[in-house]
Amino acid sequence: MDMKPILTFNEPVKDGKRGKLGGGGGKPHTPGTKEQAKRIMPKVEQLERNLAEHVQLSGVPDGLLPEKVLVLEIAGDVQNLVKSLSKVPGLEMLSQSILDTHFQDKDYYAEKDGKIKPVTKNAYLAMSNQTGLRRLKTMWNKYVSSGHIDKGYAPLRYAFLQLTDIRFWDTQDRLEATYLLEDWQYRLKDAAQGYDELISFEIELWFRPNSLLRGQAEAHIRDVIEKSGGNVVNTFVHEGIEYHGLLGQLPLSKAHVVVSSGGVSLELMRCDEVMFFRPLGQCMTPKIETTEEYLNEKLESFEFPIIDGQQPIVALLDGLPFSNHEALTGRITVDDPDDLEALYGSPSEQVHGTSMASIIIHGDLNHREEPALSRPLYVRPILAPGAPQFNGTKIEQIPPTYLPIDLVHRAVKRMKEGEPGIPPEAPEITIINLSVGDPYRLFDTQVSPWARMLDWLSLKYNVLFVVSAGNVSERIHLEGIKEDEFGALEAEDIEALSIKAIARQKHIRRMMSPAEAINALSISSSHDDKFDGELPINQVDVFKTVGMFSPINPITLGKKNSVKPELLMPGGRQSYINKSILEGDDVVLQPATTSRFGPGVKTALPSPSQGAINSYGYTAGTSNAAALATRRLAFLYETLEEIKQFGGSKALSFASDALLLKALLAHGAEHIENASNVICQHLKDKSNSRTFKSDLNQYFGFGIVNEKRIHGCQSNQVTLIHTGIIKDGSAHEYSLPLPHSLAAETVQRRLVVTVAWFAPVNHGHQDYRGAQLWATPAHDVLNTESGDYYHSHLRNGTIFHEVKKGNKAAIFTKGDKLAIQVHCYGRAGFEGLEVPYALIVTLDTPGNNIPVYEEVKKELEVLAEQTA
Repeated sequence: MDMKPILTFNEPVKDGKRGKLGGGGGKPHTPGTKEQAKRIMPKVEQLERNLAEHVQLSGVPDGLLPEKVLVLEIAGDVQNLVKSLSKVPGLEMLSQSILDTHFQDKDYYAEKDGKIKPVTKNAYLAMSNQTGLRRLKTMWNKYVSSGHIDKGYAPLRYAFLQLTDIRFWDTQDRLEATYLLEDWQYRLKDAAQGYDELISFEIELWFRPNSLLRGQAEAHIRDVIEKSGGNVVNTFVHEGIEYHGLLGQLPLSKAHVVVSSGGVSLELMRCDEVMFFRPLGQCMTPKIETTEEYLNEKLESFEFPIIDGQQPIVALLDGLPFSNHEALTGRITVDDPDDLEALYGSPSEQVHGTSMASIIIHGDLNHREEPALSRPLYVRPILAPGAPQFNGTKIEQIPPTYLPIDLVHRAVKRMKEGEPGIPPEAPEITIINLSVGDPYRLFDTQVSPWARMLDWLSLKYNVLFVVSAGNVSERIHLEGIKEDEFGALEAEDIEALSIKAIARQKHIRRMMSPAEAINALSISSSHDDKFDGELPINQVDVFKTVGMFSPINPITLGKKNSVKPELLMPGGRQSYINKSILEGDDVVLQPATTSRFGPGVKTALPSPSQGAINSYGYTAGTSNAAALATRRLAFLYETLEEIKQFGGSKALSFASDALLLKALLAHGAEHIENASNVICQHLKDKSNSRTFKSDLNQYFGFGIVNEKRIHGCQSNQVTLIHTGIIKDGSAHEYSLPLPHSLAAETVQRRLVVTVAWFAPVNHGHQDYRGAQLWATPAHDVLNTESGDYYHSHLRNGTIFHEVKKGNKAAIFTKGDKLAIQVHCYGRAGFEGLEVPYALIVTLDTPGNNIPVYEEVKKELEVLAEQTA
């Protein structure tokens, strides 16, 4: 069926005020002034004594006051506390976002609608010297004794009442949840006897706006590391994301001292300038088998690309592709200023970059429905082979002499801006694929420095990052099913047991950094591919229902319970192998490796055979899904160009192409009804029925992208698009003419509304995200109801995507319109914001032949003439 072009809205009305946010908790209940004084003041006095001892013992030069990071843990929010703390002499605010957890006990809780609810505990961190701590103590003593506090410091009164703890940042904080001790312990086990090699690790310092203070902190850390027998390989400072990091190296012998003592015995781990120590060199790609037994060799037929001097719009940050492969030759441009190619021993090691480039250019080679990309793919290598594994293979990873955040920043700046004396390498790049993850940095509540960098780069250069969510290699434990019972199970039984097993693992199935970046599109995998053969005899497909999530996906939400990862794309069916040994044991299923026989996404891969240029294999995972999302975005870029050529250029002029592409791809997302029903059948019960849509968002995000409905419209569907720049506190109102053929009809109808934007971020604020946008129908005359998504999650990210459905008769007359309002609210300390956004709305009648498109198009033309 021929597709009709996407239409554009007429100009919106821009003088409206934003709607109410809703939600919010009651005022926190606290123990009261006297009880707080008994709890808190002895702690403050002890901290004062500890700091005095620290001053006496420190060997800092004259004129410098030794400082420590003071942590104030607050139950609930205190408005303007940051400003008040910053006024206290001797205190310098560092962050408001290190701690962000639900908290409730008998003394601290919130009350709303007569119900007791937990509050969120936040941590306020400030660099404090003796003067600052003494001044804080004096003001609180005055408040306790008189009930008054100095003018301009009123928030400190509420902070005192809501204070659950006050302490100094210590060694445990610097190491907790960073996996550094676990990583070093693992390396120590593998180290050769008596071999004192150097271990690379990241040191994230407290960011100080004052460059002199930054220099002093860095000099001190360098001195301590060198005295320990190590060195600093690299340093990176970025004021835009408030990051100051060093890439340090220590001998294994010093790592042994740290591990055996929990960190407290080495001076470096006690340095007050340090926020976190983290392992390095583990940012890697999923393992892909490329031995002969896993590859097939077949001469494929590829038309040579017709590029005609077109500039690349898609960049791949990954491993070095095997550019001589028949699927890639003449189709990629490699830019390798760091000469990472020299770290590859042979073409057979060029695995992940080859696979990702193949998928972006050609898609799933099992069945090619669309042509190869007509523009070249720009590739910037950021990976190289790591140390040999036990079986001799090498996994590509970011080399241990690079900070990932620095490497990606330099790569994007070189593309878009160039380097001193060198013009930009690929100035038209709009889409950047990044299918690399850090398994030691799983998202909890805090956005990692790497993700913060992607958020900043997105806004700075108007580029859209497409990031894989990361693969979870956990085994699936079928509780209560014994080895001798497994063979008799039906496919439905295996699916039910697997869903329940994965649900039990939710707490460990988290995204890998940097997938939590709020301005990026994070992609998980659907359990799907175009392979039509049989599974190998020893492998099991744990899901039979079409539209399911991949069993190796993370199951999670993003920052502030936003929907993240947002989208699913076909990443290949991940099969499993029964690893049970004894008949009396429960069945345990382990993810199978790649296979020459499938299933999975078929992709080009390098061969161990010298000179071979035609080897292929089957893989599964979120990297494949991100690559397919990147490919779809490249096609959508051409769709945008067509909309602009057919009169839509003004309507699309207020937002970047990257933002429009983000909105278009997200607009295609939908939950597959059968898959959602299966999850509900096995996991929904009375205890979670009211909030179960939240669980569905964690398994499916916004859903699988329907690639066929985002490039154009069918006759029973109309899609409209527009862009704008909206101010904080305001609303823009768009008019969607209603098709008169739909009036009073009891047919299935669907309204899909998507708003996308890039938000400025404030790392030091608990909200992080600087702009919140959402859309509402002023009056839903279509009689639709909320659809698949949990309403509390929809306004928490940088994509608002709502699908509303209905089949009740809607009463309206010819010429009536549906008003859709876009609202903006500034957050995270930002004021006076002006935010570019893209709005896309679809009205369709699935399964019904109603001329929605033509009727809406005619009414739009009439409205345009009336307002001309």
